[in-house]
Amino acid sequence: MRKFGAFPIIVNYNLHMQLRFSHKEDDLYLQGRREEEKQLYMKTSTTSDETLENNLYKVEIDEYESAVFRCLQKIEGNPVGRMVLGLINKKTVVWIIPETDAMKKCSCAQTNPLDYVIQPGSVARGVGFGDTVIQFQPELGDDTLFHELVHAYRYSHKKFCPICIDVPPNSKGSDCGSSEEFLAHQMENIYMSQANRPLTLDYYNDHESSVRKDVIYDFLLSHVDRLEALKYFSRHEYLAMLAAHSLNCDYNPFRDYGMLGAKFLEEHNLSTLPELPVLQP
Repeated sequence: MRKFGAFPIIVNYNLHMQLRFSHKEDDLYLQGRREEEKQLYMKTSTTSDETLENNLYKVEIDEYESAVFRCLQKIEGNPVGRMVLGLINKKTVVWIIPETDAMKKCSCAQTNPLDYVIQPGSVARGVGFGDTVIQFQPELGDDTLFHELVHAYRYSHKKFCPICIDVPPNSKGSDCGSSEEFLAHQMENIYMSQANRPLTLDYYNDHESSVRKDVIYDFLLSHVDRLEALKYFSRHEYLAMLAAHSLNCDYNPFRDYGMLGAKFLEEHNLSTLPELPVLQP
């Protein structure tokens, strides 16, 4: 278990703790003992495999935690990354833990509150705020971890509140995109642009192929829901406002929102662009 510098981030290799107690969490869920299930999850997420069998898993622990540290160091070395790391609420803790094989199947990472709000009839753990847990494998890369840290930042300040933005059916299995994923993807592209690395089009439509800035801006102009989300965060999210006024990288839609919005209004002969509703988390 290692703390990352002065930031409220702890890297905790607990794979075997997860594997040992996952069946018990499942049993508690099936028995309707949801509070006990959550308490066990919280304990498992914050307990290291160092506590098991005389530190039997020392090599695995060192390998995982060192690899995650390298990702975090790369993020800290990027001005956009330092910005997000520095904005995470220092009264909270971000726990970064490994994924089990079941989670690895999606080739993705996941962030949720440690003390999540129980959802009746659902295993979902995405509602809540405060301390967070990021399930992450280092091979997914620093850009993926940065994306999850944007979510952790929002949770840490009780801001995480997904608003539905319409998207076509997609491979992620949803027909209602999340404004939170939109924000994290835009910040991820700004992070990548700052490092002169390839950009990707959209979290839902294409998060694999490399595309130019003008292609993404054209995409935003052709999807009014994305422009509405851009307007929403430009007005209500401190991270977006800070990015707009302090980051000079090539790709920065928060900085360029005025130009994009004006172009959309001119092309559609409108006087104002609708805005996503302000929701209180």
